[in-house]
Amino acid sequence: MSNEYICWVCSILSLSDGERITSIIPVSEFTEDQFLLMLTVQGYVKRVPLNSFSSIRSTGIIATQLVPGDELKWVRCCTNDDFVAMASHNGLVILSLCTQIRTQGRNTRGAPAMRLKNGDRMASVDIIPAAMWNNLETISKLPGSNGKSHGGPWLLFISESGYGKRVPLSRFRMSSLNRVGLIGYKFSDEDCLAAVFVVGFTLAEDGESDEQVVLVSQSGTVNRIKVRDISIQSRFARGVILMRLDHAGKIQSASLISATECEPEEVLDIAQV
Repeated sequence: MSNEYICWVCSILSLSDGERITSIIPVSEFTEDQFLLMLTVQGYVKRVPLNSFSSIRSTGIIATQLVPGDELKWVRCCTNDDFVAMASHNGLVILSLCTQIRTQGRNTRGAPAMRLKNGDRMASVDIIPAAMWNNLETISKLPGSNGKSHGGPWLLFISESGYGKRVPLSRFRMSSLNRVGLIGYKFSDEDCLAAVFVVGFTLAEDGESDEQVVLVSQSGTVNRIKVRDISIQSRFARGVILMRLDHAGKIQSASLISATECEPEEVLDIAQV
């Protein structure tokens, strides 16, 4: 999201001092089968019916309750048929049905999504559409399939130090909420997770991803990479260098670009290890 767009949105909203926008979700209609999934930094999650936000004032309305030190960081649109992947800064992942997340009102805190330990906090969340998950289950039942396929869909992990990798979604089992989570990324002592995306929504004829990812460093350096060029590795691997940061600080943000939005001539090569 561009700074110009953020400034434009902020100019029409009455934000309190220190308040900032964390998510913008396009909505065409407020249907009963749509929910907003909300996740805080301290790991509290809930679903709120989308139609609870059909009437909003310019000053806004309460979306969730927060305790001191916590903040609402991620909001995603989902249905009862979808799945959700949530990841912590230490690289732990919980994969769950969206229906496992309690539906609550706006003026509530939510329930724990993951048991966070040793100062860990949530780092990212993404929705897995039901159609994608059903296709994954179909492939796993085919003759000769042993659950070890490198094929998509994948979870794309990006670390703050500029490393990244893809892990087949089939390597993660479903889990209840408020668990420790499975290891999705094995970090060095000074690194942690910056973002995780579900990739493989659109595939080329060769079965590879048609998506791209844009990385932005704290110093403003930008790199745009084809997802297909990012190595597929195990849950315990460190990954490959996606962006050489040197004195550019850490990865500030990462965005996934769909195939319809991609412009191949602008794509940059992955940094060589």
